[in-house]
Amino acid sequence: MTATTSPSNWASPSTPPAPEATDTGPDASRADSPSSSTPSHSYGAAEECAERIRSELAGRLCQLRRRLGWSLYEAEQRTGVSRSTLSRLERNQTEPTISAVVRACHAYGYPVSQLLAEAEASALSAAEPHAADVLCH
Repeated sequence: MTATTSPSNWASPSTPPAPEATDTGPDASRADSPSSSTPSHSYGAAEECAERIRSELAGRLCQLRRRLGWSLYEAEQRTGVSRSTLSRLERNQTEPTISAVVRACHAYGYPVSQLLAEAEASALSAAEPHAADVLCH
């Protein structure tokens, strides 16, 4: 004799309650989030400033390496950063990571803070005089 279970013994599927409408979660609009309260023109100005600084940084990294008379191969050996990455950094074709900048500065004997300050100052002076205050501040 075998035991059978009747439908009354089966766990009844429960229907989950409908999700409540909220302003958060994957379906929420980005326009409703607090982080989007920053005006879009501010983002554009910050991006323009970042690009100017990246460009200055690229040129300065190249100058530092060349002042030492190092090839990209020598710089790779001394920094631990690949030649291709160093080359792309120097040509402003990639975003510099803090690790790559620190390694390069350490190998070149140049303070990271000084490199960044010089790149920022040069980027500001290259900007239109009336736009400099808006671009990077």
